[in-house]
Amino acid sequence: MSWISRLLVGHRWALLRIRREGVDASLRVLQPALPVAFLLFLIWAAFRPTAFALTGVCFTGSVLFISYLWARTMAVSVTTRRELRVTAIQVGEPLEEVVSLENRSLLPVIHAEFIDRSNVPGYSISVVRVSGARASEGWRERGICTRRGVYSLGKWEVHLGDPLGLFEVCQTYRTALEVTVCPPLAALPPRFVHRRRTLGDRSPLRQALPADTVNVSSTRPYAQGDPVRRIHWRTSARHDELFVRVFEPEASSVMWLIPDLDAAVHVGQGDESTLEKLIIVTASLAAQMLAERQSVGMLMDVGRNRVVAQGAGRPHLWRILRALAMAEAGSSNLLTTLRDAQTLLSARDSAVVITPSVDPSWVRMLDGLRRGGHGGVEVVLLDPASFGGTGDSIGLARYLEGSNIPAHVLRRPEIRPVLGSYARLRRWEFQTLATGRVVVRQTPRSPTSPAD
Repeated sequence: MSWISRLLVGHRWALLRIRREGVDASLRVLQPALPVAFLLFLIWAAFRPTAFALTGVCFTGSVLFISYLWARTMAVSVTTRRELRVTAIQVGEPLEEVVSLENRSLLPVIHAEFIDRSNVPGYSISVVRVSGARASEGWRERGICTRRGVYSLGKWEVHLGDPLGLFEVCQTYRTALEVTVCPPLAALPPRFVHRRRTLGDRSPLRQALPADTVNVSSTRPYAQGDPVRRIHWRTSARHDELFVRVFEPEASSVMWLIPDLDAAVHVGQGDESTLEKLIIVTASLAAQMLAERQSVGMLMDVGRNRVVAQGAGRPHLWRILRALAMAEAGSSNLLTTLRDAQTLLSARDSAVVITPSVDPSWVRMLDGLRRGGHGGVEVVLLDPASFGGTGDSIGLARYLEGSNIPAHVLRRPEIRPVLGSYARLRRWEFQTLATGRVVVRQTPRSPTSPAD
């Protein structure tokens, strides 16, 4: 009997395997007692056919057959689905999705256990649900995103079974969705206003240059006098009227953001560390510059290919935010990063260095950038003393100002994240009908797209 038990349960071999699009289902024996009893009664009836042996064969066989048929029906007729319409979320905002369980069979789902394999911190849909025959169940799962990063939502498993618990159906859903938890933006002090600069001129250029780039920012209805070559035919066909492309105006230079990710210079813990505040400041500067229709790039570590190429327009912000969401402090120091920047920046480009370092050794690399004829260099210093560290950021800022390098000192209380700073995020809203069916009345914004 022990070898039969090990055969049925110990090895967990599958009696049935079903492979559908996006899901693998397997049916296994969960409780070996009744199958073992059926085999014993069958052997007994074969060698000594008595009324008790035949009754045992019929009873155990019938129960096994009904339980197997029930479990097999669950494997074929029950499907689950997860719908997440927002895949770019800000730290502090809720991650919301609708999970649905659909039962297309004439038998009810006694229990459906969800086992979530997602790696989003503090979020999981591991629950147990039931469903009636030919019914669908939908519910909302919600969790607050507390840590920036790029995570995987899914894969997940659903365990089903028959009422007696003799068989187990394991459905494994292979679909995994990438979720980006972006750093929040902050309301920076009024003095942080960066605009384009003309080549060789240190005064800000407040108006866009008249020339156009090849970067399309949006579309608009056709107006009298618009060139035919600018017609956007796909949008025109969709709206049944002519639409033309609107191009980004040409910027005089690229604004490069250079955040200092050297682990040796950062102080503090968690969300109140200089590293997290530096990420927030960098994201906020990028959003501000792109809103001013500038071309922005980001250089974190050339050696590890952590460079975001220059771009313009609202969609480019999401590329920068995704890179910042994955940014981690490492061993590359600011001196090396600035040396590499000299080979990447053109004579028209400008740079903004964001760092908590008060070591003046890297300042000489700024002189190298300026001597190369670049459009300008500015420095944002995160005051380490306000984060519990040591160092004289005010003295370094004065030294930089004396060298004709604009410098700004930011203290920890001045960096205040703003929730919902990307756009107003609409929440899920549901309505329960008189029949008991739940319908969705309002959904969040579209996936990965910045809301207007």
